[in-house]
Amino acid sequence: VGRDKVVSATDAIADVNPGIQVIQHCVRLNGQNAMDLVSGYDIVVDGSDNFPTKYLINDACVLSNKPNIQGGILHFLGRVTVFMPGKGCYRCLYPNPPPAGLVPTCDEVGVLGVVPGVIGLIQATEVIKLILGVGDTLSGRMLYYDALSLKFKEAKLQRNPACALCGDHPTITQPIEYELVCPLRPGQAACTVPATSPDRQAPSIKS
Repeated sequence: VGRDKVVSATDAIADVNPGIQVIQHCVRLNGQNAMDLVSGYDIVVDGSDNFPTKYLINDACVLSNKPNIQGGILHFLGRVTVFMPGKGCYRCLYPNPPPAGLVPTCDEVGVLGVVPGVIGLIQATEVIKLILGVGDTLSGRMLYYDALSLKFKEAKLQRNPACALCGDHPTITQPIEYELVCPLRPGQAACTVPATSPDRQAPSIKS
Protein backbone atom coordinates (compact mmCIF):
# COMPACT_ATOMS: atom_id res chain seq x y z
CA VAL A 1 0.00 0.00 0.00
CA GLY A 2 1.35 3.39 -0.97
CA ARG A 3 4.20 1.96 -3.09
CA ASP A 4 4.64 1.14 -6.75
CA LYS A 5 4.09 -2.52 -7.58
CA VAL A 6 7.55 -2.84 -9.12
CA VAL A 7 9.15 -1.64 -5.88
CA SER A 8 7.09 -4.00 -3.76
CA ALA A 9 7.81 -6.90 -6.12
CA THR A 10 11.54 -6.17 -6.05
CA ASP A 11 11.57 -6.31 -2.25
CA ALA A 12 9.61 -9.57 -2.25
CA ILE A 13 12.02 -11.16 -4.75
CA ALA A 14 15.03 -9.99 -2.73
CA ASP A 15 13.58 -11.66 0.37
CA VAL A 16 13.47 -14.97 -1.51
CA ASN A 17 16.81 -14.65 -3.31
CA PRO A 18 18.96 -11.53 -2.78
CA GLY A 19 21.26 -12.66 -5.60
CA ILE A 20 18.63 -11.92 -8.28
CA GLN A 21 19.11 -8.68 -10.18
CA VAL A 22 15.84 -6.84 -10.80
CA ILE A 23 15.68 -3.99 -13.31
CA GLN A 24 12.73 -1.78 -12.47
CA HIS A 25 10.64 0.02 -15.07
CA CYS A 26 8.39 2.40 -13.15
CA VAL A 27 6.44 3.36 -16.27
CA ARG A 28 3.11 2.45 -17.82
CA LEU A 29 3.47 0.37 -20.99
CA ASN A 30 2.25 2.29 -24.03
CA GLY A 31 2.67 2.49 -27.78
CA GLN A 32 5.70 4.74 -27.47
CA ASN A 33 7.81 2.65 -25.09
CA ALA A 34 6.65 -0.93 -25.74
CA MET A 35 9.21 -1.74 -28.42
CA ASP A 36 12.14 -0.40 -26.40
CA LEU A 37 11.09 -2.30 -23.27
CA VAL A 38 10.36 -5.62 -24.99
CA SER A 39 13.41 -5.58 -27.27
CA GLY A 40 15.73 -5.45 -24.25
CA TYR A 41 14.79 -8.97 -23.07
CA ASP A 42 14.99 -12.52 -24.41
CA ILE A 43 11.62 -13.75 -23.09
CA VAL A 44 8.45 -11.84 -22.20
CA VAL A 45 5.92 -13.08 -19.64
CA ASP A 46 2.52 -11.43 -19.94
CA GLY A 47 0.68 -11.30 -16.63
CA SER A 48 -1.40 -8.25 -17.52
CA ASP A 49 -5.06 -7.97 -16.54
CA ASN A 50 -6.54 -5.90 -19.38
CA PHE A 51 -6.95 -6.17 -23.13
CA PRO A 52 -5.16 -2.96 -24.20
CA THR A 53 -1.97 -4.12 -22.48
CA LYS A 54 -2.31 -7.71 -23.71
CA TYR A 55 -2.62 -6.66 -27.34
CA LEU A 56 0.22 -4.17 -26.97
CA ILE A 57 2.56 -6.79 -25.47
CA ASN A 58 1.59 -9.29 -28.15
CA ASP A 59 2.24 -6.84 -30.97
CA ALA A 60 5.57 -5.68 -29.52
CA CYS A 61 6.72 -9.29 -29.08
CA VAL A 62 5.87 -10.19 -32.68
CA LEU A 63 7.54 -7.05 -34.05
CA SER A 64 10.60 -7.66 -31.84
CA ASN A 65 10.73 -11.41 -32.61
CA LYS A 66 10.43 -12.35 -28.92
CA PRO A 67 8.67 -15.32 -27.26
CA ASN A 68 5.51 -14.29 -25.41
CA ILE A 69 4.41 -16.51 -22.52
CA GLN A 70 0.85 -15.34 -22.05
CA GLY A 71 -1.59 -16.12 -19.27
CA GLY A 72 -5.13 -15.05 -18.46
CA ILE A 73 -7.60 -15.61 -15.62
CA LEU A 74 -11.31 -15.22 -14.91
CA HIS A 75 -12.89 -16.19 -11.55
CA PHE A 76 -12.19 -19.99 -11.41
CA LEU A 77 -10.64 -20.30 -14.88
CA GLY A 78 -7.19 -19.77 -16.34
CA ARG A 79 -5.27 -20.31 -19.54
CA VAL A 80 -1.63 -20.30 -20.66
CA THR A 81 0.17 -20.51 -23.98
CA VAL A 82 3.54 -19.68 -25.50
CA PHE A 83 3.58 -17.60 -28.66
CA MET A 84 6.93 -18.29 -30.33
CA PRO A 85 8.19 -16.05 -33.16
CA GLY A 86 6.80 -17.16 -36.50
CA LYS A 87 4.34 -19.62 -34.95
CA GLY A 88 1.26 -17.51 -34.36
CA CYS A 89 0.21 -14.80 -31.95
CA TYR A 90 -2.69 -13.56 -29.84
CA ARG A 91 -4.19 -11.82 -32.87
CA CYS A 92 -4.42 -15.14 -34.72
CA LEU A 93 -6.82 -16.25 -31.98
CA TYR A 94 -8.55 -12.92 -31.27
CA PRO A 95 -7.97 -10.55 -34.22
CA ASN A 96 -9.41 -7.47 -32.52
CA PRO A 97 -9.88 -6.27 -28.93
CA PRO A 98 -13.47 -6.44 -27.63
CA PRO A 99 -15.56 -3.28 -27.43
CA ALA A 100 -15.45 -1.50 -24.08
CA GLY A 101 -17.96 -2.97 -21.63
CA LEU A 102 -18.52 -6.21 -23.55
CA VAL A 103 -16.27 -8.38 -21.35
CA PRO A 104 -17.00 -8.43 -17.59
CA THR A 105 -14.39 -6.84 -15.38
CA CYS A 106 -12.52 -8.53 -12.55
CA ASP A 107 -14.29 -6.14 -10.19
CA GLU A 108 -17.63 -7.50 -11.41
CA VAL A 109 -16.96 -11.26 -11.50
CA GLY A 110 -13.94 -11.62 -9.22
CA VAL A 111 -10.95 -13.94 -9.33
CA LEU A 112 -10.19 -16.88 -7.04
CA GLY A 113 -6.87 -15.88 -5.50
CA VAL A 114 -5.09 -19.19 -6.06
CA VAL A 115 -5.82 -19.27 -9.81
CA PRO A 116 -3.24 -16.60 -10.77
CA GLY A 117 -0.76 -18.51 -8.61
CA VAL A 118 -1.32 -21.70 -10.61
CA ILE A 119 -1.16 -19.89 -13.96
CA GLY A 120 1.91 -17.91 -12.89
CA LEU A 121 3.79 -21.07 -11.89
CA ILE A 122 3.02 -22.63 -15.27
CA GLN A 123 4.31 -19.51 -17.00
CA ALA A 124 7.49 -19.65 -14.89
CA THR A 125 7.93 -23.30 -15.85
CA GLU A 126 7.74 -22.39 -19.53
CA VAL A 127 10.38 -19.69 -19.02
CA ILE A 128 12.78 -22.19 -17.44
CA LYS A 129 12.22 -24.68 -20.26
CA LEU A 130 12.93 -22.03 -22.90
CA ILE A 131 16.09 -20.90 -21.13
CA LEU A 132 17.38 -24.46 -20.74
CA GLY A 133 16.15 -25.64 -24.13
CA VAL A 134 14.51 -28.73 -22.68
CA GLY A 135 11.07 -30.33 -22.82
CA ASP A 136 8.02 -29.42 -24.88
CA THR A 137 6.70 -25.91 -24.38
CA LEU A 138 3.12 -24.78 -24.82
CA SER A 139 3.96 -23.35 -28.22
CA GLY A 140 1.11 -24.34 -30.53
CA ARG A 141 -1.05 -25.32 -27.56
CA MET A 142 -3.43 -23.43 -25.28
CA LEU A 143 -3.68 -24.96 -21.81
CA TYR A 144 -6.96 -24.34 -19.99
CA TYR A 145 -7.35 -24.73 -16.22
CA ASP A 146 -10.64 -25.11 -14.36
CA ALA A 147 -10.12 -24.82 -10.60
CA LEU A 148 -13.64 -26.00 -9.76
CA SER A 149 -13.25 -29.36 -11.49
CA LEU A 150 -9.45 -29.35 -11.15
CA LYS A 151 -9.11 -30.29 -14.80
CA PHE A 152 -6.74 -29.20 -17.53
CA LYS A 153 -7.68 -29.14 -21.20
CA GLU A 154 -5.73 -28.30 -24.34
CA ALA A 155 -6.53 -26.73 -27.69
CA LYS A 156 -4.15 -26.81 -30.64
CA LEU A 157 -3.05 -23.48 -32.05
CA GLN A 158 -1.67 -22.64 -35.47
CA ARG A 159 -0.46 -19.46 -37.10
CA ASN A 160 -3.09 -17.73 -39.22
CA PRO A 161 -1.59 -16.73 -42.61
CA ALA A 162 -4.20 -13.96 -42.81
CA CYS A 163 -3.28 -12.47 -39.41
CA ALA A 164 -2.90 -8.69 -39.63
CA LEU A 165 0.22 -8.85 -37.46
CA CYS A 166 2.12 -12.11 -38.06
CA GLY A 167 0.46 -13.29 -41.28
CA ASP A 168 1.88 -13.50 -44.78
CA HIS A 169 0.88 -9.93 -45.58
CA PRO A 170 0.84 -8.00 -42.28
CA THR A 171 -0.84 -4.62 -42.07
CA ILE A 172 0.22 -3.85 -38.49
CA THR A 173 3.85 -2.78 -38.55
CA GLN A 174 4.15 -0.80 -35.33
CA PRO A 175 2.59 -0.81 -31.85
CA ILE A 176 -0.85 0.74 -31.53
CA GLU A 177 -2.08 2.68 -28.50
CA TYR A 178 -4.76 0.15 -27.67
CA GLU A 179 -6.33 2.14 -24.84
CA LEU A 180 -7.66 4.38 -27.59
CA VAL A 181 -9.53 1.48 -29.23
CA CYS A 182 -10.24 -0.67 -26.17
CA PRO A 183 -10.70 1.76 -23.27
CA LEU A 184 -11.29 0.66 -19.69
CA ARG A 185 -13.45 2.42 -17.19
CA PRO A 186 -11.39 4.24 -14.54
CA GLY A 187 -10.20 1.88 -11.82
CA GLN A 188 -11.36 -1.27 -13.60
CA ALA A 189 -9.40 -4.04 -15.27
CA ALA A 190 -10.96 -6.34 -17.83
CA CYS A 191 -10.55 -10.04 -17.16
CA THR A 192 -8.52 -11.73 -19.84
CA VAL A 193 -10.17 -15.08 -20.42
CA PRO A 194 -13.35 -15.40 -22.51
CA ALA A 195 -16.35 -15.99 -20.25
CA THR A 196 -16.77 -19.59 -21.35
CA SER A 197 -15.82 -22.70 -19.43
CA PRO A 198 -12.86 -24.79 -20.61
CA ASP A 199 -15.33 -27.69 -20.52
CA ARG A 200 -17.00 -26.19 -23.56
CA GLN A 201 -15.43 -26.26 -26.99
CA ALA A 202 -12.13 -24.44 -26.72
CA PRO A 203 -11.24 -21.92 -29.44
CA SER A 204 -8.31 -22.77 -31.67
CA ILE A 205 -6.16 -20.88 -34.13
CA LYS A 206 -6.80 -22.23 -37.59
CA SER A 207 -4.61 -21.77 -40.63
